[in-house]
Amino acid sequence: MKQAYLTELDSLAREQILVLNASYEPINITSWKRAFVLLLKEKAQVVSQKVIRLVNFIKIPFNRMMRAKPSRSSIYKRDNNKCQYCGATKRLTIDHVIPKSKGGTDDWDNLVVACSSCNTKKSNKLLEQSGLKLVKKPMRPRTHLDLTIFQTKCEEWKEYCFIV
Repeated sequence: MKQAYLTELDSLAREQILVLNASYEPINITSWKRAFVLLLKEKAQVVSQKVIRLVNFIKIPFNRMMRAKPSRSSIYKRDNNKCQYCGATKRLTIDHVIPKSKGGTDDWDNLVVACSSCNTKKSNKLLEQSGLKLVKKPMRPRTHLDLTIFQTKCEEWKEYCFIV
C-alpha cells in the first residue's frame, strides 16, 4: 500500500502544467507544485486539468532564439520528422524550398524536411519546375513553446499551439 502511494506521488511530481499568459499565449511549462502555488496566491486560474492561465498579463521580451536562424533539429521538430513533399519518415534531409542558388535563405519559411528521393527530384529547381507540392507552408513558430507544445502527447496543450 505504501509503495503504491509513493509511486503515485512520484508520478504526480513529474506532471507538467502549461502556463498561459492572460492573453492565452503559452509562456511556460511548470511543475504541478508551482502551478498549485500560483493558484493558491490567486495569480492564475484553472483552464483545464493541465493548463492554467495567469490573471495579469506578463510582458515577455521577444525571444532572441526566434529571430535567429533555425537549427536542423528545430526544423525536424517543426515538420514532425516527415518529408514535407510526400510524408515519408525515412532518409530525411533538409531542403531549401527556394534554392540558395536562386536567392533562397536559411530561414524558417524556406527550410523544410525532405526525404532524399524528393530532395533529389527537386534538385536545384523551384517548386513549380519540380512538380512537387508542399504538404504545408513552412512557418516560423509564433512562440518559443510552439514546437514543444506541437510535439507533446498532451492533447489539452495542442489547442494553444499556433503552428498550422
